[in-house]
Amino acid sequence: MKTIPGIDSFLSSGPDKTQKTGLITNQTGITSTGTPSWKALLEAGFNLTALFGPEHGFTGSSQDAVPVKDSSLNGIPVYSLFGTRMKPGDELINSLERIIYDIQDVGCRYYTYLYTLAYIMDECENHGIELIVLDRPNPIGMYGVEGNIIPGKGSFLGGYGLPNIYGLTIGEYAQYIKSYFYPGTDLHVVKMKNYLRVMSFHETGLPWISPSPNIPSPLTAEVYPGTCLFEGTSVSEGRGTTRPFEIIGAPWIDGELLRSTLNNLDIPGVTFTSVYFTPVFSKYRNELCRGITVHVTDRETFKPLMTGAALLHTIAKLYPDSFKWKRDWEDDNAFFIDKLTGLKNTPDALKDTENFNSFYSRITKGTDTFIKIRAEHLLYP
Repeated sequence: MKTIPGIDSFLSSGPDKTQKTGLITNQTGITSTGTPSWKALLEAGFNLTALFGPEHGFTGSSQDAVPVKDSSLNGIPVYSLFGTRMKPGDELINSLERIIYDIQDVGCRYYTYLYTLAYIMDECENHGIELIVLDRPNPIGMYGVEGNIIPGKGSFLGGYGLPNIYGLTIGEYAQYIKSYFYPGTDLHVVKMKNYLRVMSFHETGLPWISPSPNIPSPLTAEVYPGTCLFEGTSVSEGRGTTRPFEIIGAPWIDGELLRSTLNNLDIPGVTFTSVYFTPVFSKYRNELCRGITVHVTDRETFKPLMTGAALLHTIAKLYPDSFKWKRDWEDDNAFFIDKLTGLKNTPDALKDTENFNSFYSRITKGTDTFIKIRAEHLLYP
């Protein structure tokens, strides 16, 4: 049976429609029939007085890390939470009686919608505002948990004790955050119907709406936790192509050598083919690159982070003169990759390891611990 998202259940539950309501959403917030959540709420008679958009904007059209400006829709102000503000602030939050959150997540620690929700929970706790999270599928929920833990609230790309792949729906994540960080939040999670965490997104029967410009398909979301690590390097993660995060390469890589080297590692559930590509934006814009395409062959054995670790380790070892680490834009003495891996000095950690398995063990320390913590917050079998 088709999965019914939280927005549908909420609309049919007979909620109070008179409260001044703020809605945090983007293009992924839709009903099971494709109606945008903001429109469905308005048509149902809700007093929708403010809209909020995360990174990429309310429309989801802005590229990564680009500040988004405020706008309006049908006379309702649309406030950006990725620009001059990262949370509503006292004046805005105090003008509301309730906030609803409805955004499709991808299930990975370095996806910023998680932290937008965490910041909103902080605001709601401090101001006594009710928060309703409308649950949606985790498109990589079938992969369980994989990765290490970043303690504390961390950065806008990693923190709150989450591993790289945390295996929670956005509603379950909200319950976890409430339990450990914002216990005073007046949180209500509206569950989905007909959902199992072992489902691929295709099996839910719901339409895939790209949650951001460079996650065009569920397959992209599946490989993203591993290949996103290349954002911290001089290697292209495929931005500017039709297959971002599925394609990895650079002008100085021999695609055939990389393909054969990786396939000889016998990484479970995945194979690699060589590819040529020319990005139209981002790294190596308009330059011919060579590299590989990641192909998931068995979802039951595929491990996204293990695959990313193997790719990172192999390319760094094959091309030590050309491979470079990007500096953190907030701290020139640190590496951006550390925000993704959760390590204090990823370049040294990789340099000290003989093979990708030893590097992988470093970036998955804490997986078992989080699996136990996660069990307390699961809403679905």
